[in-house]
Amino acid sequence: MIPAWLTGWVLRNLPGLALVAVLAGVVWFIGDAFNDRTRLRGELAAVQSDLATAQATLEQAAETARIHRAHLDRAADEARAWVALSNDLQSMEGRDAPLSPLLSATADRLFRAGH
Repeated sequence: MIPAWLTGWVLRNLPGLALVAVLAGVVWFIGDAFNDRTRLRGELAAVQSDLATAQATLEQAAETARIHRAHLDRAADEARAWVALSNDLQSMEGRDAPLSPLLSATADRLFRAGH
Protein backbone atom coordinates (compact mmCIF):
# COMPACT_ATOMS: atom_id res chain seq x y z
CA MET A 1 0.00 0.00 0.00
CA ILE A 2 1.23 3.48 -0.90
CA PRO A 3 1.45 5.97 1.97
CA ALA A 4 -0.93 8.93 1.75
CA TRP A 5 1.84 11.50 2.03
CA LEU A 6 3.55 9.97 -1.10
CA THR A 7 0.33 10.01 -3.05
CA GLY A 8 -0.26 13.63 -2.08
CA TRP A 9 3.27 14.63 -2.98
CA VAL A 10 3.01 12.91 -6.42
CA LEU A 11 -0.33 14.59 -7.15
CA ARG A 12 0.95 18.03 -6.12
CA ASN A 13 4.08 17.65 -8.26
CA LEU A 14 2.45 15.84 -11.20
CA PRO A 15 2.85 18.75 -13.68
CA GLY A 16 6.52 19.11 -12.74
CA LEU A 17 7.10 15.36 -12.96
CA ALA A 18 5.37 15.27 -16.33
CA LEU A 19 7.56 18.13 -17.54
CA VAL A 20 10.69 16.32 -16.32
CA ALA A 21 9.55 13.17 -18.12
CA VAL A 22 8.87 15.10 -21.35
CA LEU A 23 12.25 16.86 -21.13
CA ALA A 24 13.98 13.52 -20.51
CA GLY A 25 12.21 12.13 -23.60
CA VAL A 26 13.28 15.14 -25.68
CA VAL A 27 16.88 14.81 -24.49
CA TRP A 28 16.84 11.10 -25.31
CA PHE A 29 15.32 11.79 -28.76
CA ILE A 30 17.92 14.47 -29.56
CA GLY A 31 20.75 12.23 -28.34
CA ASP A 32 19.47 9.37 -30.48
CA ALA A 33 19.17 11.68 -33.50
CA PHE A 34 22.73 12.91 -32.91
CA ASN A 35 24.00 9.31 -32.76
CA ASP A 36 22.14 8.48 -35.98
CA ARG A 37 23.63 11.56 -37.64
CA THR A 38 27.13 10.58 -36.55
CA ARG A 39 26.62 7.01 -37.81
CA LEU A 40 25.20 8.25 -41.12
CA ARG A 41 28.17 10.59 -41.60
CA GLY A 42 30.52 7.64 -41.13
CA GLU A 43 28.56 5.57 -43.63
CA LEU A 44 28.55 8.49 -46.09
CA ALA A 45 32.33 8.81 -45.83
CA ALA A 46 32.74 5.07 -46.49
CA VAL A 47 30.41 5.21 -49.50
CA GLN A 48 32.21 8.27 -50.89
CA SER A 49 35.52 6.42 -50.57
CA ASP A 50 34.07 3.39 -52.38
CA LEU A 51 32.67 5.67 -55.09
CA ALA A 52 36.05 7.35 -55.61
CA THR A 53 37.70 3.94 -55.93
CA ALA A 54 35.07 2.79 -58.41
CA GLN A 55 35.47 5.98 -60.47
CA ALA A 56 39.25 5.55 -60.59
CA THR A 57 38.82 1.95 -61.73
CA LEU A 58 36.33 3.05 -64.38
CA GLU A 59 38.71 5.72 -65.65
CA GLN A 60 41.53 3.15 -65.88
CA ALA A 61 39.26 0.78 -67.81
CA ALA A 62 38.26 3.57 -70.21
CA GLU A 63 41.92 4.44 -70.83
CA THR A 64 42.76 0.78 -71.41
CA ALA A 65 39.87 0.48 -73.87
CA ARG A 66 41.02 3.62 -75.72
CA ILE A 67 44.55 2.25 -76.06
CA HIS A 68 43.23 -1.13 -77.18
CA ARG A 69 40.99 0.50 -79.83
CA ALA A 70 43.96 2.53 -81.12
CA HIS A 71 46.02 -0.67 -81.37
CA LEU A 72 43.21 -2.46 -83.22
CA ASP A 73 42.85 0.51 -85.60
CA ARG A 74 46.58 0.43 -86.36
CA ALA A 75 46.45 -3.34 -86.93
CA ALA A 76 43.48 -2.92 -89.29
CA ASP A 77 45.34 -0.16 -91.19
CA GLU A 78 48.39 -2.42 -91.53
CA ALA A 79 46.21 -5.29 -92.75
CA ARG A 80 44.56 -3.05 -95.36
CA ALA A 81 47.97 -1.79 -96.50
CA TRP A 82 49.20 -5.39 -96.78
CA VAL A 83 46.17 -6.38 -98.86
CA ALA A 84 46.67 -3.37 -101.14
CA LEU A 85 50.38 -4.17 -101.60
CA SER A 86 49.60 -7.83 -102.25
CA ASN A 87 46.96 -6.91 -104.82
CA ASP A 88 49.35 -4.49 -106.54
CA LEU A 89 52.11 -7.09 -106.77
CA GLN A 90 49.74 -9.79 -108.03
CA SER A 91 48.25 -7.45 -110.64
CA MET A 92 51.76 -6.55 -111.86
CA GLU A 93 52.61 -10.21 -112.26
CA GLY A 94 49.64 -10.85 -114.54
CA ARG A 95 50.61 -8.21 -117.10
CA ASP A 96 52.36 -8.90 -120.38
CA ALA A 97 55.89 -8.76 -119.00
CA PRO A 98 57.02 -10.93 -116.06
CA LEU A 99 58.28 -9.30 -112.91
CA SER A 100 61.90 -8.32 -112.77
CA PRO A 101 64.10 -10.71 -110.74
CA LEU A 102 64.50 -8.11 -107.97
CA LEU A 103 60.77 -7.40 -107.77
CA SER A 104 59.95 -11.11 -107.92
CA ALA A 105 62.38 -11.88 -105.06
CA THR A 106 60.96 -8.98 -103.04
CA ALA A 107 57.40 -10.19 -103.64
CA ASP A 108 58.38 -13.73 -102.60
CA ARG A 109 59.92 -12.46 -99.38
CA LEU A 110 56.89 -10.28 -98.65
CA PHE A 111 54.45 -13.14 -99.26
CA ARG A 112 56.44 -15.49 -97.05
CA ALA A 113 56.73 -12.90 -94.27
CA GLY A 114 53.01 -12.03 -94.43
CA HIS A 115 51.64 -15.56 -94.31
